[in-house]
Amino acid sequence: MRSLDFFKRRGMNIDIGFRCALECPRCARWRHYGKYGNKVPGYDITMKEYLKVVDWCYKHINFSGQYSDPIHHPLLIDFLKVNYERNIETSVHNASSAKSKEWYIKAFKANPNARWIFGIDGMPEESHIYRINQKGQKLYDIMLEAKKHLNRTPVWQYIIFSYNEHNLDKAMEKAKKDGVVFMYLQSSRWDSDDDELMPKNKNCLLYTSDAADE
Repeated sequence: MRSLDFFKRRGMNIDIGFRCALECPRCARWRHYGKYGNKVPGYDITMKEYLKVVDWCYKHINFSGQYSDPIHHPLLIDFLKVNYERNIETSVHNASSAKSKEWYIKAFKANPNARWIFGIDGMPEESHIYRINQKGQKLYDIMLEAKKHLNRTPVWQYIIFSYNEHNLDKAMEKAKKDGVVFMYLQSSRWDSDDDELMPKNKNCLLYTSDAADE
């Protein structure tokens, strides 16, 4: 039988809700539900349920965005406070831009030790091509704002598609200039071998810039 200490060393990815403002065409949420007009299953977990999760003393909790964007959960800021008070390493994956700058500042201050990863796929002005409904420049500006309030450098996550692969070097330079960590990824969510969104360069590997992670 595993001891409690074993679970204290473990991390957890969690979708805390079911909402997202985006309609990303290769996202499982959109492909399985949104494009057919079907309701996405799930619900917003309660504080009581969340405390059961953290009572297992997970070392790292990653608020992921597999079927939802965590910023749409009404208690995210409260969850961030809990993690901060319990010294739980925290990551937040965010691509939706539906919240105000003021809301983000409250979220950043709730847990200044959290790592925020912003999904902006391409230069800010082109990210909406895949991240449908996203205001890319707004989210990029929020990412820069995060630097003022967080103890960890925010991450610009850049998924490579056919429309943005030619801007990869330009984006790396921009990230370096603006002092954010840059990470590019290739997706595996293709409709076919000749998917129109698939980049021509299929050999790209995970890359992280030299921006300081303070």
